[in-house]
Amino acid sequence: MPRPSETVLRQITDDDVRRTVRLHLDPRHGTPYWLERDRRLGTNALEKVQSFQDAVSLLGLTDGADQMHYEEASRRTPLENFVPRSVLGERGALWAAQTGGTTGPAKHGTWGARYWADILEFSDEFLDLHGVPRNTNWLFVGPMGPHTTGRLVVAFAERRGGMCFSIDLDPRIVKIFGEEGMTAAYDRYVRHIWDQVEEVVRSQDIGVVFCTSRLLDMLPERLGTEPLAGVRAIVHAGTTMEPDAHRELREEVFPGVPVVGMYGTSTTGINWQKPFEAEDGHRVVYVPCRPHVALDVIDEHGAEVPYGEEGRVRVWRLTDDALVPGFLERDRARRVRPYGVAAERYPWPWLGDPYSPEFTEGRRVEGVY
Repeated sequence: MPRPSETVLRQITDDDVRRTVRLHLDPRHGTPYWLERDRRLGTNALEKVQSFQDAVSLLGLTDGADQMHYEEASRRTPLENFVPRSVLGERGALWAAQTGGTTGPAKHGTWGARYWADILEFSDEFLDLHGVPRNTNWLFVGPMGPHTTGRLVVAFAERRGGMCFSIDLDPRIVKIFGEEGMTAAYDRYVRHIWDQVEEVVRSQDIGVVFCTSRLLDMLPERLGTEPLAGVRAIVHAGTTMEPDAHRELREEVFPGVPVVGMYGTSTTGINWQKPFEAEDGHRVVYVPCRPHVALDVIDEHGAEVPYGEEGRVRVWRLTDDALVPGFLERDRARRVRPYGVAAERYPWPWLGDPYSPEFTEGRRVEGVY
């Protein structure tokens, strides 16, 4: 396994927390949404939050109504309400992103220039650790437009010495097809995606394929492996990947080729799969990309579950352009104690086998995501 000499990731310190709180809750130059919430709840977080534990108890989203208020505001109010006035005043680049809209109207978020640069750096680190080649072209099969992943993948390819070919898809219309029982329209749209993929892979020199986990599941049946014989790495994101599907991809569909997972959303940020080892048992385990993002796994009372147990995923994002204080995702996952070759390098808790109960229990349509 390649091993970059240094990591840009590290533990979250109390100084990180205090700096983030000072930036977002500065009375004159802070973030309008979080300042208004602080006044409404009477928290006085600017003075009281001195550590991450203080942030959990005083700043974290507190209950269903509090989180729903935040979600609705992120859907229906100007995005500037979630960015510090001081950051807006710098006039630096801010990427306005949207979520996939699988749970309702899309939520909006930002990716500032500093955070974007850090993402590209730590993504290079993980891609190198997994053995994803440089100086080769990528094919992205996924949502472009307002969705951050497409823009990220273009940046990955270009930064690593290749070009990025893209096949766009709209997960929202696929969701409508499924929910309204438009089976023929859904099938035709999926066939349209794979027709485009086949045209690109047969005419272009593609070394890395990035697609959603659901499309990756479809790949052997829809396209076969012959057109992808020259592919040297697979990267996937989106919904969960079951151990059996992961094993089949690594051992039967793309033997000897790295298969790498990325986990996150357009508002909370991204995290990368740990380097693959036999000890994984083909389970997909992710390393939260601290100090930018922290992923907790908690029980129904908000306490972290013991290592090895399952709970609900709670996300913290501590960046200049965005504060996300303990957002409860729909996903559930295992809390994983670091192990293997990467344990010393990334010694904070990891996340294993994330999944969305709405999808696995059939209450929502997963589509191509």
